[in-house]
Amino acid sequence: MLTFLLQRYYAPLAAKGVVSHWKVYYQDESRFGLMTVLRRAITLAGIKPVGAYQHRFIYRYCYGLVEPLTGDHFFITAPQVNTLYFEYMLEEFSRHQPQVFKFIFVDKAGYHRAKALQVPQNIRLVYLPSSNPELNPVERLWGDMKNKVAFHNFSHEQELEAWITNTAKSYGQRQIASLTGYPYILEAISKITTSIE
Repeated sequence: MLTFLLQRYYAPLAAKGVVSHWKVYYQDESRFGLMTVLRRAITLAGIKPVGAYQHRFIYRYCYGLVEPLTGDHFFITAPQVNTLYFEYMLEEFSRHQPQVFKFIFVDKAGYHRAKALQVPQNIRLVYLPSSNPELNPVERLWGDMKNKVAFHNFSHEQELEAWITNTAKSYGQRQIASLTGYPYILEAISKITTSIE
């Protein structure tokens, strides 16, 4: 399928000099809130762990894109998930390495498929099968971030947003590639690259 998409969408822009090469990304959003995230804690046998907990329904969302081959990544924090913010993220991401044509694998959330959605010319959305989050390697990154936020109690949403931004920025390309580089994805990209060359 990717070979067809390359011929159909990438090749014409490459022939015009609009883009010079292509990459495959995976995208997803994750919710982080003021409500304390709980995880298991190691204690002595029979001793229940005690810690501060808050029950506040205020959230921020992290839009993330990762490229499993090299670990290239891009994050934006927003107060909601909807078509408007998704389109804004795509516009910003199109400016990230603008010479690269980006195939982005996404789930079938309504705002990913909205008729009003405007997709930049150097981006093509590819939809993953429904109800298969295990196919999206970004989920492993979210799991790692959720482990890091466990037991944190943020006093307000600005502090939460700063934590999301700083934590996302703390991931290096090697770490992203290690978390998201599923063997079957790397093998597929390698085979297509070799066949084209």
